[in-house]
Amino acid sequence: MDYYYINKKDLNSNYFHFTDRKNLESIKSKGLVPNIGNNAKNIEKTKKIFFVEGLDNLLILFDCWINALYYIPVIPFIYKLGAFFLRHKWFPNIIGDSYFKILKVSKLHQRRAFKKLDKILDYGILLKLDLEENIDFRYDDIDEIKSRGYIKRHLEVCGYSERYSDLNSNIMDKWNMHTITNHIVNNKKIKVCYLEDSSSNLRDIFNYCLKNTKIDFKSICPELCAYLKYKGYDDV
Repeated sequence: MDYYYINKKDLNSNYFHFTDRKNLESIKSKGLVPNIGNNAKNIEKTKKIFFVEGLDNLLILFDCWINALYYIPVIPFIYKLGAFFLRHKWFPNIIGDSYFKILKVSKLHQRRAFKKLDKILDYGILLKLDLEENIDFRYDDIDEIKSRGYIKRHLEVCGYSERYSDLNSNIMDKWNMHTITNHIVNNKKIKVCYLEDSSSNLRDIFNYCLKNTKIDFKSICPELCAYLKYKGYDDV
């Protein structure tokens, strides 16, 4: 599998997907095989590969992930029930509002979300995907979560912030793109990302993005900033 050295042009161009380093051998032989991840089993309907356009959107994606991880119940059955009931108009919204309000101030759930992001950054790698529009993906494809009937404020609470999401449209956003359903990305279209110092560690790439981004992440990514303060980053 080829290497790709990240540069500043990648902050707003090219397509990137992160995964656990232990998956690399399988990807080398089989490519990226579409799946529904554990955190999406009750809200996504079809198997896809998710990616972002540009590394600025990787920072935004992490902000969304922290938000979402706040509210995912530890017990899978409760998560399944909540994901089902909240998308139906007959279900009292006040129940969902109360649940989100309680967990939002829970330091325990916040720390759990931060630890999960730690694991992603410490054991992950970044892949550059040489994708082709209308072959591997479509810009006008539907975001299944936005289209499933959840009310706007619940989508916002769980990570679809209006600061970076278009909640007036069901089209996928550039921080949350995906391939065509059931489409395998051939290993020839995949490169492992490295920095100039030859590091392929996702946390090092994350730090590179923070240092070089032009987006005002302090304004649009509050949960990411809370994580950075928790980790002792300067100037946040």
